[in-house]
Amino acid sequence: MTLDEKSLAGYLKRKKLTGEGEGVLDVRQVGDGLKNLVYVVVTTEQRLVVKQAHWRVQVKQRWWTDRKRLFAEKSCIETLANILPPQVLPEVLLEDRTNFVLVTTAPPRDATVWADELDRGRIDLQIASQAGELLAAVHNQTAEMSDLETLFKETKPFEQLRVEPLYGQVASAFPEIRTAVTAQARALMEGGRCLVLGDLRPRNILIDHGELYLVDFATAHFGQPSFDLGFYAGDMCLKAMLNHPQKAAYLEAINVFWGAYTRTAEYEGTAEVGKAAVRDFGCLLLAQVCGRRPVYEGDEAFRDLAFRISQNLLSTEAEKIEDITESINRTLIDG
Repeated sequence: MTLDEKSLAGYLKRKKLTGEGEGVLDVRQVGDGLKNLVYVVVTTEQRLVVKQAHWRVQVKQRWWTDRKRLFAEKSCIETLANILPPQVLPEVLLEDRTNFVLVTTAPPRDATVWADELDRGRIDLQIASQAGELLAAVHNQTAEMSDLETLFKETKPFEQLRVEPLYGQVASAFPEIRTAVTAQARALMEGGRCLVLGDLRPRNILIDHGELYLVDFATAHFGQPSFDLGFYAGDMCLKAMLNHPQKAAYLEAINVFWGAYTRTAEYEGTAEVGKAAVRDFGCLLLAQVCGRRPVYEGDEAFRDLAFRISQNLLSTEAEKIEDITESINRTLIDG
C-alpha cells in the first residue's frame, strides 16, 4: 500500500489515530519525496506527520535503501525523549511495520526551518549554540551503553544513504585524496561509541520562538560521533561558500556550534573525536558538490575551491576550530 492525499484520511481512521467526528482539514506533501513520502495532516483536533519509506531513492540511477530505517527512527525518537526536553522532539504515535509508515506529532505550527532562515541571511548564533549543546548531551548520555549498541546495531541505512553516496563518491572522484577519504569512511564503520543522529543539519532543525525542534533520524545508529559534527559543519561551510558577503558569519556558526559541543561533551576520547570530525568535515563538504546527489554542483572553479578546502581539512594539524575556519575564510577570500 502506498499512501497518498486521498487515502490518508481512511488510513488514519483505520489505525485509530483520528476519532469519530474528527475531520481532516488539510493534507500537504512536504519534502522532495525522493527517499520518503511525507505528509503533514491537519485535522480538527491535531497536526500529524505521516512518513512512508521508499524502497529506492527516486532518481534515475538504481539506489536501493532499507525501508526498515523508519524503525530505527522510531527507536531514536523514543531514546532521545529520555535525554532531551520534550518540546525539542516529535512524539511517535504509530509504527506500521507492514507498510513502513511512521506517524508522529507535527512540529509547532509557527516553527520555521533553520536552513530557510540561513538562506535569507538570518544567522542566529544562539541556535548554533543550542544545537551543539543538544548534540553533546545525546553523545554524553548514550556513550558506551551496550543496550543502545544492540538496539542501533543496524548500519545498513547509514551505509546506503551516507557512507557510499558521500564518502564513496568523493573517493572515486578525487584520486588525490582517495586513501584519506576511504580511511575515514572505514573508521566510521569500525565499532561505535554512542548514538549518532546521522542527519543533524540546518534543514532538519526547526526554530520555534528561539527554541530548537529536531526532525529526521532515519540514519541514526550506534557509531562514531565525529560524523554528526562533520555533517553539520560541511552543510554550514557550503552556505559560506555560496553567500560570500556573509561568509564569516556562516563560518562563525560552525565555531559556535563546535565550541558549545566541545564545552559540553564529557565522554571519553572527546579530543580524538574532535580531530576525526575535522576529517569528516572535509569529506562531507566535498560530498555536497560531488556526492551521488549533490546539494550544489557548481562549475569547475567552485568544485576546485571545495576540493582545496576539503584537502586542507583532511591534512590539517590545527586543533582549534577557530583556526580551521579562519583558514577556510582566507581560502574563500583568495578564491
